Amino acid sequence: MAKVIAPNKEYTGLSAGIPFANGVGETDNEHLLQWFEGKGYTVDRSEPDTDPQTDEIAKAAELEKKEADKRLKALRKKATDLGIEGAAEKDAETLEAEIEAAGK
Repeated sequence: MAKVIAPNKEYTGLSAGIPFANGVGETDNEHLLQWFEGKGYTVDRSEPDTDPQTDEIAKAAELEKKEADKRLKALRKKATDLGIEGAAEKDAETLEAEIEAAGK
């Protein structure tokens, strides 16, 4: 699996569906690797570290991604239940704002 290193070494979050922790993510999707390279990320295709700390960071990032996905799913359901159009295409922040504006 290749390492993707973000220009912002402190970035922790999700980018193009890849979880990042402290500026580092991993994927073996060649299309995404080329996309990241085109956006200024560094791609390291050498063998990944077996450092336990790196493994823990990756696990934490994956857990964060799962929690974010769960939150987004719940917001989309609530928005749909409230009749907010296009909920399936909106991000969590937009949905929260629209749900709040609906007064619910």
